[in-house]
Amino acid sequence: MAEKKKALKQVSRSIYSCRTCGQCGSKVTDEVPYVCPVREITPGFDHFYARGKIVIARGLLEGLVEPSRELAEVVYTCTLCGNCMTQCGAIDRDTGEPLVDTIGIVEAMRSDFLDEHPEWVDPEYRGLLSATGQYDNPWGLPRSVKQKWAKKLNVPHALEHPSETLLFVGCTIASNPALYPRAVRAVEILQKAGVAPAMLGKDEPCCGSVQKRIGAAGQAREMMKKNIQLLNETGCKTIITLCAGCANALKNDYSLGAEKLQPEVLHIVELLARLLKYGKLQPAEKKTKKVVYHDPCHLGRHMGVYDAPRDVLNALPGIELIERSATRQNTICCGAGGGMRLFASGNLAQEMGQRALESTSQTEAEALISACPFCEMNFEAASKASNSPIAVYDIIDLVHDAVF
Repeated sequence: MAEKKKALKQVSRSIYSCRTCGQCGSKVTDEVPYVCPVREITPGFDHFYARGKIVIARGLLEGLVEPSRELAEVVYTCTLCGNCMTQCGAIDRDTGEPLVDTIGIVEAMRSDFLDEHPEWVDPEYRGLLSATGQYDNPWGLPRSVKQKWAKKLNVPHALEHPSETLLFVGCTIASNPALYPRAVRAVEILQKAGVAPAMLGKDEPCCGSVQKRIGAAGQAREMMKKNIQLLNETGCKTIITLCAGCANALKNDYSLGAEKLQPEVLHIVELLARLLKYGKLQPAEKKTKKVVYHDPCHLGRHMGVYDAPRDVLNALPGIELIERSATRQNTICCGAGGGMRLFASGNLAQEMGQRALESTSQTEAEALISACPFCEMNFEAASKASNSPIAVYDIIDLVHDAVF
């Protein structure tokens, strides 16, 4: 018989490090209008934000709380943005890292629910995991779809024609025709700068990030183990990702096991910043636009990449970067992370996106720029639903406009 609450036991130290002070729900400053995006759009009871979820985890661990379908719904109502950890005062004096790993605790509860009571987990999540096993992508599309975006481009297959640079497009962009132009523009920018990327096309694996976030820890580990072997076999020196979630997974999650990923992992904004700095790209003024940059949680709080996207935007003539009051590590989550785009038909995610979009509307910015397809899709849906005049772009779009 499988061990009960196996995942929760592994994070027990983090659970008992929480002093239930409630700062993760109540902290408000000029730079932090609110901490938890879920708490902000719900009645605000404790179980909607970090303190309550940690109390529930402790109750489950000690047998004081019985698992239920309703509790599973609570556990999945979280974007895993990590702002609660950023704002928490419990810091390890030696490492400077948060003592309370709320993300790890929530992922552990999800993992135990999937292992012990999968029938209580939303069918959308179970369908995603099943699709991953069948198609090697969470969206249930044939593997051949993943190379359609590049059919008119001269991009070699990494296993047939090795290159020092591997472009890792990610399932979301490679499976969505509406996002194909983003990948095409990325390739055109790189080639113009003298970078010759290769790709894996239909052989590009799912990184496993989404699966890990919704609690399928075992499935994600197996995926990552196979992926490390495949990516190392390409012989590339650098992996360039277009998705913040993929970047975080490849950079951080892939470093946790015994086998290590050999190539350097960069999100494309990091490479674009280098190319612009060293004159490999020569941007010209094509548009005059005031913009706000939204830090994706995976790229910002989870990877610490704050300066590179701002360096890129500041290097584009005619683009004026405006900072919101809540920015960088304090950025308000877009609402799409942690599987929330699937939860409750995406309604809660869209509502969180509208709240985050309001902070942009309070500036003089004409557009919101980000570097994550999940953020951008959720903001676009929120903008449409609220009839917002704020346009939403990927940073790749602005760079492409400036150099072509």
